[in-house]
Amino acid sequence: MGAKDSKPQVLSYEEAVKRVNTVELKRLKDTFSKYATPSGLLQQSIFFSEILGDTVPNNLAELIYTAWCGTTKGITFKDLLSGLVLLTRGHQDEKCRFIFSLYAKDMNSVVTKDDVINYTTKYSDGWNLENISNLFDEAEAVNYSKFREWLITYPCATSLTEWLLSDPCPITLSNDLETPTFYQTLSGVTHLDEQEIIDLEKKYWQLKNLSSNGKFDIELFLSFASAPISSVIEDDNSKFSIARGLFSAFDENCDGHLDFKEIVCGISAACRGPLVERIKFCFKIFDFDRDGVFCRSEVTQLIESLKQLAVDQFPEDESDCDSLEVSDIIKNEMESVDLETFLMWAVNRSSLKHLLDMLHQLCHVVLGLRPASRIEEGKLIQNWLRREVKRGYRVGEFWYLVSSIWWKQWSDYVTNQDESIKSVPSSASLKNNSSDSGSDLNTVVRPRAIDNTCLVATSTIKATVLTGEGGRLRRDVEKGKDYEVVPEAIWKALSSWYGGSPALPRQAVQLTDADPIELELYPLLLRLLRHSTTANDNGPAWNGQSWNSIVGGYGAAALAGGYGYFPSATQQTPRRYLAYVAAFSQLATVSQTYEYLCGRLRLKFDDVRLWLMKDDHCLVLLEDENATLASLSCRDNDQLLIEVRNKDLTWPEEMVSLSGQSGDKYRQALPSEKGATGLNNLGNTCFMNASLQCVSNTQALTQYFTSSMHLLELNRDNPLGMKGNIAKDYGDLIRDIWKGRSRTIAPLRLRWTIGKYAPRFNGYQQHDAQELLAFLLDGLHEDLNRVHDKPYVELSDSEGRPDIVVAQEAWENHLLRNRSIVVELFHGQLKSKVTCGVCQRESVRFDPFNYLSLPLPLESYVHVEVVVVRLDGSVPVKYGLRLPMDATYLLLKERLAALCQVSYDHLLLAEVSGAMIKSFPGVSNKVRPTSGFALFAYQVLNSSEVIHLLPTNGGHIGLVDGEEGAKDQSSPNNNKLADHSNNQAAKVFHIKEGGNTNTSSEVRRPVGICMNVMSTVFCRKNGSSTVGQESLPPRSPADRPTTNGGTNEDRNGGDRSSLASTSSGSGGLGSPVSLTSNNSSAQELNGALGMGASFLVVYHRKMIRQDLYFVSPHKTRPSLFGLPLLVPLAWTTDGVSSHPGDESSKVLLLQTTSQDLYRCVWTLVSRLVSPSPPTDSGTLPNHAHDCDDSLGYEFPFTLKVVQANGIHCGLCPWTKFCKGCPLPPTPDPLPNGSETNSPAVEGVLNYCIAVDWEPTALHLRYQTSLEKVFDEDPSVAKAVHQQTEPVSLEQCLQAFTREEQLSGDEKYYCPKCATHQPATKKLQIWRLPPILIVHLKRFQFVNHRWIKSHKAVQFPHNNLDFTEFLAAIPSETLVRHRQKVASSTPPNGIVDSANDESNGDDMNPKLSTSSTSYSNGHPPNLSEVINGNESTRKRLESTSLMTHPVHDEDLIDFHQHRLLPGYNKLDITYSLYAAVCHSGIMGGGHYISYAKNPNGKWFYYNDSTCKESSANQIEGQTAYMLFFERDGIDMKAYLPKLREPSTSSAESANSDSTAGKGTPAVIGLEEEDGKKCCIM
Repeated sequence: MGAKDSKPQVLSYEEAVKRVNTVELKRLKDTFSKYATPSGLLQQSIFFSEILGDTVPNNLAELIYTAWCGTTKGITFKDLLSGLVLLTRGHQDEKCRFIFSLYAKDMNSVVTKDDVINYTTKYSDGWNLENISNLFDEAEAVNYSKFREWLITYPCATSLTEWLLSDPCPITLSNDLETPTFYQTLSGVTHLDEQEIIDLEKKYWQLKNLSSNGKFDIELFLSFASAPISSVIEDDNSKFSIARGLFSAFDENCDGHLDFKEIVCGISAACRGPLVERIKFCFKIFDFDRDGVFCRSEVTQLIESLKQLAVDQFPEDESDCDSLEVSDIIKNEMESVDLETFLMWAVNRSSLKHLLDMLHQLCHVVLGLRPASRIEEGKLIQNWLRREVKRGYRVGEFWYLVSSIWWKQWSDYVTNQDESIKSVPSSASLKNNSSDSGSDLNTVVRPRAIDNTCLVATSTIKATVLTGEGGRLRRDVEKGKDYEVVPEAIWKALSSWYGGSPALPRQAVQLTDADPIELELYPLLLRLLRHSTTANDNGPAWNGQSWNSIVGGYGAAALAGGYGYFPSATQQTPRRYLAYVAAFSQLATVSQTYEYLCGRLRLKFDDVRLWLMKDDHCLVLLEDENATLASLSCRDNDQLLIEVRNKDLTWPEEMVSLSGQSGDKYRQALPSEKGATGLNNLGNTCFMNASLQCVSNTQALTQYFTSSMHLLELNRDNPLGMKGNIAKDYGDLIRDIWKGRSRTIAPLRLRWTIGKYAPRFNGYQQHDAQELLAFLLDGLHEDLNRVHDKPYVELSDSEGRPDIVVAQEAWENHLLRNRSIVVELFHGQLKSKVTCGVCQRESVRFDPFNYLSLPLPLESYVHVEVVVVRLDGSVPVKYGLRLPMDATYLLLKERLAALCQVSYDHLLLAEVSGAMIKSFPGVSNKVRPTSGFALFAYQVLNSSEVIHLLPTNGGHIGLVDGEEGAKDQSSPNNNKLADHSNNQAAKVFHIKEGGNTNTSSEVRRPVGICMNVMSTVFCRKNGSSTVGQESLPPRSPADRPTTNGGTNEDRNGGDRSSLASTSSGSGGLGSPVSLTSNNSSAQELNGALGMGASFLVVYHRKMIRQDLYFVSPHKTRPSLFGLPLLVPLAWTTDGVSSHPGDESSKVLLLQTTSQDLYRCVWTLVSRLVSPSPPTDSGTLPNHAHDCDDSLGYEFPFTLKVVQANGIHCGLCPWTKFCKGCPLPPTPDPLPNGSETNSPAVEGVLNYCIAVDWEPTALHLRYQTSLEKVFDEDPSVAKAVHQQTEPVSLEQCLQAFTREEQLSGDEKYYCPKCATHQPATKKLQIWRLPPILIVHLKRFQFVNHRWIKSHKAVQFPHNNLDFTEFLAAIPSETLVRHRQKVASSTPPNGIVDSANDESNGDDMNPKLSTSSTSYSNGHPPNLSEVINGNESTRKRLESTSLMTHPVHDEDLIDFHQHRLLPGYNKLDITYSLYAAVCHSGIMGGGHYISYAKNPNGKWFYYNDSTCKESSANQIEGQTAYMLFFERDGIDMKAYLPKLREPSTSSAESANSDSTAGKGTPAVIGLEEEDGKKCCIM
């Protein structure tokens, strides 16, 4: 407002310092240092949030920031302090001068009327124009004196002046109100101080972080509590043990896991209380049914456990426990032992003292409690150490080395009996090192921090250490002289009490079965090298505390990791450098080393290789995962090279080796089997490698190439071929692979040849493996095609001829142009039938195929999980739904209502994020995936239904059984609330029919968020009522709620109010209404939801105390937590007109009172509050003092009126800086709302409620673990199963052979109709190839973009039967054959393959002589046929079978496969022998393959990696191409019968395609039909 950055402040810094005390000044400086930048300035954003808060309007906050000399860089501490003191402790005249300076350039100038009006309009959200006019009633400009008189007279002229001139000021520099912290509350009810509780919390989270499921459950508890208590490993969950009973004693709320409050209270009761209280805790250990008494079985368990404890832990006192008898406590089966009887028995029992001692040790050493005295500390450590030493080492355990010098100092400290020494050091003194007062011989000096540096040799290696061994021990150290060893638990306890470093863990190992178990003092220290050109070195990223998980030893946990890099196309010569050093046990396996390094460096397991470098130029690849480092002859300071894939998935060392730039020798083991050879990735060529490995394991084709028969059949003149280069280079690669002489091979020449003839495969981009395979098979076929002069063949339609004739004709025409080993193995025949939709003309074609591309069903459903919250306060229930992709929330509500048995009219959907409701989705909106928020369905009621629940005769809404009526309580805020409630017994709104509802006061700022949704129940002349679109089912004609916005009369054009019009119909059910928007109105929210319900949103809130703050409002910050709730409200009309004589005006009354609101909230939240134990049960809580005062009053919380964000008051203006006005639990009506947040629709409250929990109740009774605990309905598991349920290969084949409609641009041209017509098309298999390739179409073009389906596909590995998917005649032929076999009658006309003379190169089946016309149809159900169901003997509705049925006497083999002796040609089954899998996204994924070797072993191929595997490891979710082989195939029968070639011919065939231009050699190829083909 005319102020300049250089304008001096009204109050100087020197004067401001005088008005604050030393404590305040220090706090302000510390707070400023906390938020200031390195340059010593406080940024503007911090000024807004930490000083003014987000309640002050932004434009006004900017004005104050500038007036306090703030700049774009920030504000200094001196300027900030001057402004704060002026704001909080400035005199009236100083504040007036400050306000005047905002309008004027300096104090000697004047301000004009236009300036004041303009600036006030811009920077103030509220003003009184009349008051401003009074300032300029005499002149258009005034000086400071006149301006000051006006301010004193009208301090509330603007919101700014009202705030600055208010007395007292709403904000102060200090806040003396002390809210007890969580630690203070726990300290007040236990025998522990705050510092001990803080230390216990650190230890609690350290232990909880070790949990596999994130919970401190019994599994985690037993992992560290069982060993010190029992020597037996507890693996029987049903068997009682002391450790399980101890967990039950800690778990007071019986929820199956321990929270921090339970741990603290349990430790206090077990260790720090008086003896009686500790014995009571032991009583709870064995009272496992928690009835407060011991039955005979519990007493028996007590006695047996105490005896076993003495045997395991206290053998010297074992004789004392032998005298324990059950009869000493309980006399007969019918008796029970109460707590008092148990106390009398236990007082003088030494066996029970043993249990108390064990609990004492456990709570201190394991759970982290600091000993109360040094004497107690010494006993704890010595007893624990004595027990562990007696037990001895166990393989895999870690023991820690401690310097003997420090250990002796500590021993002297804890054993000195000088009583003059204080035995209870303070928490601060425990952390600090002792002073140098060792000269006083009578003073026992507390040891300094543990110092083990004297045990460690100096390291000269400058590299990051990955493991936590602490360093290399000196070779001359001796146990007892230089060091002592302690168990891991003792080391952790001592290091937490004293501090110190380095930790020196050493693992207990047993090198051989004959060797003793001993500590491995000198693990292998390995130097780890990396390549400098890789961009994936993230450095150390994991800070595990346990050496067990650091060195990759026994039981090392798998580390979650991912990629630390991304593929790249650039290749550089890698330079090796020393990156890390790490220590590993000699018994660590290669697999454990891989797992640790991958987890530590965040690398993917399959993208890392380890090379052992014996010298600078000899590298040995570590491939045997079970080999130990000792068996590999690893020594100290050996070098391991960590090789990580490049950006383009190539291996750096492979690229260097292939380039010939390195003189290194790479040693890899020979393949375990021929064919088990990997292929080097040449730059994103995994798609090619995976396909080649599958084709390589096609035995018949591989035998053809390894026998060099392809050299005799090269067709270099084929214009459709590649001059024989593809076949030649592929053959060379196959021979190299199956020689078995190399672990990996680089397919460089084949890669170059493929790129030459198919440039689309060039470069370093990822490509489709199926496209590469199709090109490869086609290229091999054309290069090996035995037909040199392809005749012209005209394709003819069926024209009604039999299918057998048409199919045979098409196959023969195909063979006239295509004859090769590829055709014989991979080519089959498809039948395609197109039927005109108009004239029903059928067109049948038969086409060859070499693979089947099967469609995968697209994800047409969305999986949604909804949590239903009921009004009865029961545990919310989660439901699972599977909805169509285009489903709306209305459909979701209908489906959900059927599951939860709540009418969908009573369900309100809300999107909850964290502890707040973000929005209410409109019912007409499409369901969207719940990403970043959870979907909840709250049970709501109509206003008329809530009225029925109103209190009568002292009852209350949501009254729980056993509760008495509420007491009238007074509150200091009652006067404030009375102002907002209009001093009436019920809230009254005026409703005028036929027009818009108007508020009584002018709104000068946008309306706040509406927290109440309601289509008001109107009282009309005719007695009808109107509610929103989603209403209750009719209960009676008198009060029947309407749907879709009104009654039948309303929907037919009757008179409706504006509110009903807005909230009814589909037009109002649009976008979701967000509760975070500042422009949402009640009318908008009401219309969007279409609800006839009225409710308030309720948030859980707690106050977080800040030690450093600038002004008082920020000493405690409200924080929302838990699950937001919805509380119903009741509204009604009194039938009295608010304006006499105007019958159209009605009065709406709010029936719900503050007392009702409290009762309803308590009903909803009482399940979260742990109840007090029964006074007559004999079982006491673990906390030492009675803390039931947290529930001693009526409610353990206070309800406050807040805005939508749950932070600021919903009644007071921002100038009050109020965080919510409290509502007393009295019969007073609810407040109306603030004027600045006036409701836009009558009958709608414009605020929400905050549940401010009392600190004691929140800290001790509120069960945080139950906030988000939901019961899970079976529909959740069912929906997940349906969503993730895999599809079968059979379903994919059914989709492939399913009839499809041809319409639109795909219409069929019908020759009969002579135009394009809609038609149907159906595909079926007519002839199966010996090798069937199934391609699963995971990549599909949908909605103008490519997407990948991750649907899992189940497929059989053996006995795959395609009968159901064959055309009618081939299918019926196989069915007939099986029927005859099942009836033990050999079918006529079938020649066994062993005696079939046509098992040669003849690819033509012998046709039946019948000339009847055939067509196709659906095959019968095979299972019914085999079972002999007579109904299946009937002919199917197939024109082919109806006109030419299949006769049992003349069954034809349509497939003509060459089989081994003993296999029947009509018993057709297939087995899987290879698969290509694709993982990741389209264009950026990775291909791998699995294949079965001729010896029957399965191998896993991942580029150059090849290792033995199994077919069960093929994942259905990643399977992309499946290779099936006909069972019983005779591989040798498919090899061509060649005459011996001459030497010159063979040399000519083996020459390169570019060498020699002479006459090619001609070699004879024998065929059964007497023909000869010329082979080049």
